Amino acid sequence: MHSQLIKLIGKRFLYKGKVWVIVEVMREEDALVIVPEQAAQKRRIQADQYGNATRRCNDCLTLPLSDPDDPDSYSPEVMELLSGSLPE
Repeated sequence: MHSQLIKLIGKRFLYKGKVWVIVEVMREEDALVIVPEQAAQKRRIQADQYGNATRRCNDCLTLPLSDPDDPDSYSPEVMELLSGSLPE
């Protein structure tokens, strides 16, 4: 189910009155990370002490992927985000 969301990394969405970009799908944590469009455009990426790339920005949000009442469905937060898909 979450593998389909990986295709949406880098896509823009209107969420809570602001334009956000999906930057990461964290399967193990069952979470989706989004950042404001302005932060994504700056593309400030820095490696951590293990050489893994990390994104630094002030306003990132982590949304739960799965609905707690139905693990086979996306969370209401993710559904709201996906409903605000913007053209490229």
